[in-house]
Amino acid sequence: MKKFIISTVFGLGMVVTASVNAAAVSFDFAAIADGDSSYGVPGGEKGAASFTFTKNGISVTATGFKTGDPSTPYFAYLDSGTAGLGVCKSLTGSQQCTPAGDDNVTFEESLKLVFDKEVTITETTFLNGGHVSNFASNVFDLSIDGGAATTIALANIVSTQFTGTEFIFSNPNNGQSNAKQFYISNLDVAPVPVPAAVWLFGTGLLGLVRFTRKTA
Repeated sequence: MKKFIISTVFGLGMVVTASVNAAAVSFDFAAIADGDSSYGVPGGEKGAASFTFTKNGISVTATGFKTGDPSTPYFAYLDSGTAGLGVCKSLTGSQQCTPAGDDNVTFEESLKLVFDKEVTITETTFLNGGHVSNFASNVFDLSIDGGAATTIALANIVSTQFTGTEFIFSNPNNGQSNAKQFYISNLDVAPVPVPAAVWLFGTGLLGLVRFTRKTA
């Protein structure tokens, strides 16, 4: 009699795939600057080397720097009075921007937003230096995940969608008029779905198969 013993076989022929779809989030920077503390940052007007805002499982860290020279850091700044998130070169001891007019993203300033996961920005709301929506024919530059900057027309609401984890908004408009400057008032983002678990069994013999033969 012949006897065959299979000691270990993996081959379940099963594939399990799942997706994580977190809720979309609206980062209302104008509301935070006006006192909303629901994003993990004390509300109110102030600047800092960095802010990290968190809402519904998505976090974004804001910093500022000189355009073209990230080794020259500026401050991310929350400006009140229905304004939003900008950049300031210098702060007072009470975290206020000095001069006060430099609290938005002005010429040769860049605002960097880094998310803790890949997201799609579905809508961006801008306000100009006077806290209103008039931008004439001015533009902003946007770099995503270290790529080359793209020049985009400034508008109160930009509905173009951008996907990545790092977004750098820069101001190339040389001038002091309000229409040449901007705040990000609100940012709507949606997380990019990613596989939560992929288990693959049965694509081949994944274990050691040992056959033992006995002859009686």
